[in-house]
Amino acid sequence: MLIRRFARPYFGASTKCLCSTHSDTFFSSLLRSPSRLPRLQHIQAHPRLFTTATATTQTTCITPLSSSTIPTKTLLMPESSLPKRNRPLIALGIETSCDDTCAAIVTSDRRILSEVIRTQHHLHEPMGGIVPKLAHHAHMRNLPEAVKEAIQKADLGERGIQEIDIVAVTRGPGLAHCLGVGLNAAKTLAAALNKPLIGVHHMEAHALTARLTTTATLDSKFDFKEKDIEKTLSQKQQQQEQHAIEADPYPPFPFLTLLVSGGHTLLLVAHSVDHYTTLATTVDDSIGEAFDKTARELDIPWLSGRAGGPGASLEQFAKESKHPHRYLDQLPIPMSLRSSKHEMKFSFAGLKSAVTRIVHREKDSAAASASTAADSTITTPNSTTTTTTAAVMDEERKRDLAAGFQYCAIEHLCQKVEQGLHNCHKQGLEISSLVISGGVGRNATLRRKMEEICGRFEHHHIVKPAATVAAATANSSQATIAPVILSGKKRHVRVICPPPKLCTDNAVMIAWTGLERYQRGLIDPYDIDIIPKWPLDMLGTGVVPE
Repeated sequence: MLIRRFARPYFGASTKCLCSTHSDTFFSSLLRSPSRLPRLQHIQAHPRLFTTATATTQTTCITPLSSSTIPTKTLLMPESSLPKRNRPLIALGIETSCDDTCAAIVTSDRRILSEVIRTQHHLHEPMGGIVPKLAHHAHMRNLPEAVKEAIQKADLGERGIQEIDIVAVTRGPGLAHCLGVGLNAAKTLAAALNKPLIGVHHMEAHALTARLTTTATLDSKFDFKEKDIEKTLSQKQQQQEQHAIEADPYPPFPFLTLLVSGGHTLLLVAHSVDHYTTLATTVDDSIGEAFDKTARELDIPWLSGRAGGPGASLEQFAKESKHPHRYLDQLPIPMSLRSSKHEMKFSFAGLKSAVTRIVHREKDSAAASASTAADSTITTPNSTTTTTTAAVMDEERKRDLAAGFQYCAIEHLCQKVEQGLHNCHKQGLEISSLVISGGVGRNATLRRKMEEICGRFEHHHIVKPAATVAAATANSSQATIAPVILSGKKRHVRVICPPPKLCTDNAVMIAWTGLERYQRGLIDPYDIDIIPKWPLDMLGTGVVPE
């Protein structure tokens, strides 16, 4: 009843869904022990967190603010004001932007203590796609237990959930009602535990995942393998004299990032946390939507488990194609004509429509063949033999069409990424890495093609001396440090792909991004709202979309 009483008037009626039996049981179990119950008297006065920071170490100094000083937007605290801490920071991440209910606990020394995901594929596959209302209700059922399980698996010691330093949650973009479930739960937890709240942009989290999973070692293409994730999940928390995220995780800023998912197709320059410049975006459908609709058009069954979904199923289905070039003369590579070849835009509507036309034509052809066979049926006075064939596309041709579609879609991405690298080079921007993230980033063919493209570009090897890093400006999250270029040393642009497990929606990336933002003093008040439509390059501008 504690959470129910203060949460409703404080967070509004929309919190009612989280104060159901599921949430009451969950929060009560977390806060039942008197030793774990924080002092809540100042919560009734609508507190806000004032956090101070340093450039090399960080912790939280929490002070309730008076009602006259309640912040109404993201706080930007000087990094130099964060006090030191004798252990890594611990972040709880919550992700509910679409159809996966996710919770995870991650530390600032790049360890994944726990990760829990509740998928909903069994609910949405019969519908042919994500149904927002079903996803919303599934999140309400799944989130309390997902968070509880993540905390238990993290093995945080005697203090349990009190060991968490920040609560990070997806604020947008995404499905409005789904975002609301996660955000209301995170606000309730942060307020009850008296911890800072960090609202995370879903696509920024995808972009920054590589800084959690990648090292500067060039011995392998993908440093953080699936087995490494499982290993970190099984490790118990260790007290270390390491305080905060290293001054410059790899890849260093600036880097190019290709965000490809069911809702987005973006090519951006990541200048720093909270500062991005869009080079290209889609003018119609996203690549993920094109993959999903093509898979439905071809009646491709979904894969089971976390690797499921129509897009991933199409990739697997296309692998068995015997004639992948069968339909290439009928499938256009978008934006490849001379008039639009150099335009920095993505477009997948035309390619998707071409697939639909081919499928209908193949089905009509199959129906005509079936009709001809029926007309030639032999009829005798005593019996009639009837032949009926459903108007369906041949399985082998389906695989060929799936392979052809995938080739054209990925070739389109490659052309625009190559153009983007050329443009950055002309502007004198040293791009050392291309980060590929988002659900479509799991695609192995996409990764291989991007390796070929980036192998044609070189950049100067740059370093940032410790003295330079320590002198970084503490008053702006967008401050950049002038790199020192080592003359004569060049390297190819490196393609960085987070493990496939972390390319799809997950709470690990939310927790990590929360740590990155918190360390730069970017803390949100408890009354923030969801932002279902939120361009990534609007971060750091102070403008919130209506």
